[in-house]
Amino acid sequence: MLQEVHEVGNAAQVTRRHGLTPKMVYNRMKRSNHHDWQTTSPKAKKVASYLVSSAEFKDLETTP
Repeated sequence: MLQEVHEVGNAAQVTRRHGLTPKMVYNRMKRSNHHDWQTTSPKAKKVASYLVSSAEFKDLETTP
């Protein structure tokens, strides 16, 4: 998300897209510039993502 803010150059637009408050994004931006965050290895910063399988997606579409 922070990378998206830097790419777009508009934090308010990104917050609306992700359903967050501007204060949350600005606080995260502030924390990301902290020395400890800068010295943390990139591998430790990765967040796992979950991809929905086609069967799960179909189930979600058909569930009322």
